[in-house]
Amino acid sequence: MNNQDEICFTNVTDQCVLNNILPADANAFTNVSCNQGSVSEYYVQVEEGSDVVAALDFSRKTGIRLSIKNSGHDYLSRSSRKGSLALWMRKVSGMSHETSFVPKGCDSTPVNVITTAAGVNTNDVYEFAETQNVTFIGGYATTIGVAGGWVQAGGHSVLSPVYGLGIDRVVQYKIITTDGVLRIANECKNSDLFWALRGGGGGTFGIVMEATHRVEPRIQLAVAAISYNRTSSNVLEWLSVIVNNSLPWANQGWGGHYQAANLISVTPLLSLSEAVESMAPAMKFAMENGGTVVIEILSSWYEFYTKYVTPNEAVVGGLRPLAPRLVPASLFNSTEGRSKLMGFLERLISLGYSPYIPNTTPWLYPWDPASTSSTPAWRDSIWELSYGGAWTFNETLEQRTSQIDLVNDLTAMVEEFTPTGGAYLNEAHPWTSDWREAWWGLKNYERLVEIKKKYDPDNLLTCWKCVGFDEENAAKDFPCLNI
Repeated sequence: MNNQDEICFTNVTDQCVLNNILPADANAFTNVSCNQGSVSEYYVQVEEGSDVVAALDFSRKTGIRLSIKNSGHDYLSRSSRKGSLALWMRKVSGMSHETSFVPKGCDSTPVNVITTAAGVNTNDVYEFAETQNVTFIGGYATTIGVAGGWVQAGGHSVLSPVYGLGIDRVVQYKIITTDGVLRIANECKNSDLFWALRGGGGGTFGIVMEATHRVEPRIQLAVAAISYNRTSSNVLEWLSVIVNNSLPWANQGWGGHYQAANLISVTPLLSLSEAVESMAPAMKFAMENGGTVVIEILSSWYEFYTKYVTPNEAVVGGLRPLAPRLVPASLFNSTEGRSKLMGFLERLISLGYSPYIPNTTPWLYPWDPASTSSTPAWRDSIWELSYGGAWTFNETLEQRTSQIDLVNDLTAMVEEFTPTGGAYLNEAHPWTSDWREAWWGLKNYERLVEIKKKYDPDNLLTCWKCVGFDEENAAKDFPCLNI
């Protein structure tokens, strides 16, 4: 977890954070006031629908804005808001597995599903799915709320290249809209709302109480975990191996994460011998540079999750201005395209940044273009290229802003050679200039605004650069983010 959503970006004294590199550093808390930042002062611990209805009524009567926090895995500060009444969804619990589920009001082929209440996180559902001998396609951290912003804004997974995004797999929502009505949204009932919830983003169209997701049978996975001894002289050569092999790897169903010193990927499509052959270029480089290589077959997603994910949870507590860009597969088809990409990676390395590249796009998944509302760029891309710096606890506003300017400059640079790309809403840069186009595409955004007006006509639910965002009143409504 990162703490940029807790600070007030525009006021460097309005925060309460430690030095995440050295938490015992007394400079962070000696003779320093601990202030509220962007964290809400009051929370409603939601346990049932009546709690949500009461909060909506309170907001309507008082004018006090609401914010919705599920797990807080968000880079846009949508799960926190200064001066808001926050709805905390973690205590809305419950899961069920049905092998022959038909969405309400539909006459369709039954599907195998798990239904998760709003507060269920990835660790909960992975453990439950294992007991049911099925595979839930979800995120890479243990604490992601699977019915929250993760699925409502896209929901990528290392299994997405073959099995699709979270928005492709959700078949029904139960949601309380701002009029206090509990609605069912699927392809047959409130289908416009269902479409909006399949990519339009959390905290916007209502408060989701549960989601029903298609699951897969227990699947066997080929795993590649490769690292090497990184130096300043060999890092670009390693990245060149990644760039030159990313398209064939995508075509073989590999999904995971490429980084400047390692890769970890899985595919359900290859045998052990096929996986070894596929990863030969990365294996050769790693062994020539003091590295380690593991290529193996595991019996299930849960076995991979407990062996590789839970023991290696990311460091928490940082302040990170992150920016992603979906990189189209077409760029990898030509020497010129790969050269442009390598030039950008070289620029990142020269700045001291380490590129983080989830290869989690639904490249092989058959997609109906009318089914989801997120950016269509997901479907043509094989990388989510992420980059960004870090703030320290004691930086000045000028120093914070300079990091934002640098990230914006890098984004402009990558946009030049990925004009048909986009960005993942859940991990997006809060100060993205063309956010409507990048996160949804203008055509999708225009329809989302109309649906927002239908189900939230009073604009009771607002968040930073969410659908229906009012830029004219940004300084008043979001003083901690408006720069």
